[in-house]
Amino acid sequence: MSGPAVRFGISAYDYPPEDVLEMARTAEAVGFDMFWFGEHYAVPATHSSTHPATSAEEERAILAPTTRLYDPWFLLGAVASATRRLRLGTGICIVPLNNPLMLARATITAHDFSGGRFMLGTGAGWLREEYEALGVPFEERGSRLDETIEILKKAWRGGFFDHEGKHFRFASLQIMPHAVNVPLICGGNAGKALRRVASTADGWINSAMIALPEAQRLRDEIEALRATYGTSGKRFSYFVRPPSVTPEEIDSFVRAGFEDIVLWGPNLWPRDTTLSLDQKRRGLERIADSLGIRPASRAVAAGAN
Repeated sequence: MSGPAVRFGISAYDYPPEDVLEMARTAEAVGFDMFWFGEHYAVPATHSSTHPATSAEEERAILAPTTRLYDPWFLLGAVASATRRLRLGTGICIVPLNNPLMLARATITAHDFSGGRFMLGTGAGWLREEYEALGVPFEERGSRLDETIEILKKAWRGGFFDHEGKHFRFASLQIMPHAVNVPLICGGNAGKALRRVASTADGWINSAMIALPEAQRLRDEIEALRATYGTSGKRFSYFVRPPSVTPEEIDSFVRAGFEDIVLWGPNLWPRDTTLSLDQKRRGLERIADSLGIRPASRAVAAGAN
């Protein structure tokens, strides 16, 4: 099913420490190509905001009182050290809640210490209460995201640079003397987010999980916008997150031309604390076999790194 051009990833969120490294090592061993970390900064006791792309049940799971909000940058470093081949990404980093220079330093560090395996997945976020807690105006999230991307690209070129913008201003300074090639992946499923994807990004990752007809519709919209912005000739990747891991559903995405498939972690590696790590490892191996990510006959040693 997978074919030589198709790459598979895992989107991990809300896992205890003992699960994360085992999941990543096993994923690499059985043939997965990518490992993504989502983030939030705080779980509000109550909130009126609604996620634009998830069901109420999915939203409750994202912000459950039991949710563990570990820092994705530390997790990226740990997984980079524990693996050799997996590409690592933020899926997504809530960029407007970050100082752009601090974020530039973090992304360059992730790039250099992972051996160039890092991808920056970006988004504006949706949770007003999170912005209020961190003292960042929610209504400015789009313009802050755009301006931070501009600063990041300056920093990634290496050497000294300055900036004079609506939200940030600084004289000539340097984060790193050398240039880095950090793929910029933008999220979002509508409006200005898609225009940002088409005009400035190296790839798109959809919000939440998405059915195939919607993924195809959004791809068509992005391609039309890329033609408008004159970026159609630029290499571009679509990272899509199907709603299940059944071979039939995944095959439908592959046949539709999607080559980067990102699977929701709990569908592959249960959060169930009554299961042992070995049981979870074997479950991920079985799913990899069913999807053709690795030959079923290939024996993979657990924790092969």
